[in-house]
This record gives sequence, C-alpha cells and structure tokens, in this order.
Amino acid sequence: MLKHIYIFCFLITVSACNPDDDTNDTSEFSITSIAIENGELLDEYKCEDKIDGIENSIPLAWSGIPDGTKSLAIHMIHYPDPDNTENVSSYMILWNIDTDITSIPYGTADEGPWYMGANKDGNAISYTSPCSQGAGTHEYIITIYALSETPSSLPTTSSLDVDYTAFIEAISTVTIIETATITFNSITS
Repeated sequence: MLKHIYIFCFLITVSACNPDDDTNDTSEFSITSIAIENGELLDEYKCEDKIDGIENSIPLAWSGIPDGTKSLAIHMIHYPDPDNTENVSSYMILWNIDTDITSIPYGTADEGPWYMGANKDGNAISYTSPCSQGAGTHEYIITIYALSETPSSLPTTSSLDVDYTAFIEAISTVTIIETATITFNSITS
C-alpha cells in the first residue's frame, strides 16, 4: 500500500514529497526548468516543430538527489479534463537516468544515456511538446522519481511499449525514495 502513496504523492504537492515523513516537510530534492517562468511555459518552448518526427524537449535540471538513490526516472503529464484524473496524457517518459546526471539540456531528452518511452500519441519514442489547442490555461506536471533501482520490468532500451500505465506499474515495483515535481501552465488565447 505504501508504494501507491508514493506514486500519487506528486498529485498533492509541487515540492518534494516523502511519505515516510509525517511532518510533510520538503527536502532539498527539486526539479526546475529555464523554460518555465512564474509558473508558465515560455512561448518559445510551446508547439515545437517536428524534425524527423522528434520535437525539442523541455530543458530540465534537478538537485538534492536523496541518499540511497540508484536510478532516476521522469515523466511529464497533462490531464485533458482537469476533473478526470483517470484520463492522463503523457508527454515524456524517461527511465534509467544515472544519479551523476543532473540536467537534460533543451532538445536532448532523446539523446541521453537513458531510455525513453512513447510520446503522447503512442506512435513514436519521443517527447511531445505542450501545444494545447483550446483557449485558457492548461496545466502540466513534470515529476522526477528517486528510485532504489531501475525497475526490472522496464526494458533496457527505449521502447514504444512504455506508456504512462506501464511506467507507473513498473516504478511501483521498486522503492520510490522521494519525488519532486514542477507544475506549469501553458496558456492559449
């Protein structure tokens, strides 16, 4: 049951979360992006052009990796209907990120020494750039997981078979030491 608490902890807070800590204090584990300013995605990072089917990924950096972390994993999600958290669109899935790595520069999520899963449409191994079509504010959440190990159920190569559901199921099989999130809005008029 505790593993499920870890998985859904990112929905409750935008700072680091540790379910073992009854005080709900945050730690130093955090994730940031130069593409986000005052909680909004900057225009130059929206609706990226596809080049050979790949879009430039959002730049990310993190710090304060907890002791005991053996592997990191990241996903970026959006709820198309904010009132229905059962329906999740996944914009980026990465796993087997070494703890020596502390950033992913702009446009390089598909180039690192880690593995990548399916894009939002499930038709390519790539990042999907936020490009909300409807007017208003659209919220996105990026979560980084500090894991006790890389889940053995995840492949040792990038894979179209790793969608959001497969990713969440896989990380529930290992100890999630801590998570950190960054939430941002993409605003269209």
